[in-house]
Amino acid sequence: MDQTYRIFTDGSAIRNPGPGGWGVVAILGKQRWEMSGAHPWTTISEMELVAALKALRSVEGRARIELHSDSEYLIYGMRSFVSRWQREGWRNRRGIQLQHRELWAELIEMNTRFSIRWKWIRGHNGHRDQSRADQLAYEAARSLCVQQKVAA
Repeated sequence: MDQTYRIFTDGSAIRNPGPGGWGVVAILGKQRWEMSGAHPWTTISEMELVAALKALRSVEGRARIELHSDSEYLIYGMRSFVSRWQREGWRNRRGIQLQHRELWAELIEMNTRFSIRWKWIRGHNGHRDQSRADQLAYEAARSLCVQQKVAA
């Protein structure tokens, strides 16, 4: 049995910033599950990070994980930039304070807890699981618009 989790995540925000949602499709062997959630006022970037965290929090034990996302911010942040951001006092190359520091810090902790391969996947390319994560994220954000009577 394949002991590697294959996880697909996506984030969404209506009008960015605005009502937002996150979606996850997770696969382990023949098991498959989905998760989603929403936040009343957020950005796509924040929802991309939250989607990855929600997915990683659902994994039990020591595991190998392939986390797929269409967010370059998330994938290249984890692959390349977080160590520099930490050295630079959580500031980017322009010296601007990095947003969502607490989310990045938890992602770093998860990265040490699990063996994670951060894989970028082109969004809206017809990949079934990535498309489903995108749909879950959008539907979660859209549901808040309906509740708040905000045009999407």
